[in-house]
Amino acid sequence: MNKLNKEIKRQSNNGVIWIVFFLSLILVCSSALGVVYAVNESRHLLNELQTLGNKRNSLQVEWGQLLLEQSSLVSQGRVEDIAIAELGMKIPAMENMVMVRQ
Repeated sequence: MNKLNKEIKRQSNNGVIWIVFFLSLILVCSSALGVVYAVNESRHLLNELQTLGNKRNSLQVEWGQLLLEQSSLVSQGRVEDIAIAELGMKIPAMENMVMVRQ
């Protein structure tokens, strides 16, 4: 009877060892898959970040060009030239000017 109990106990321990082994194997495999997924996702996000950075840089260049264009269109000399050429306006003579003071 004592031998039988020892044999049952040994078989029981072998079963527990196999269960622990397979659970450990499943956990290691799932952890590895999680690492692969995280690395892949981070690479995609880094690629998207670089693409958005390039787009931001091109938009900043375009903004600078638009500011230059705006300043050239609003410059005083250009406004005066258009007023004279297209609207037929002229600078008044000194005797026709009135100074307004507070």
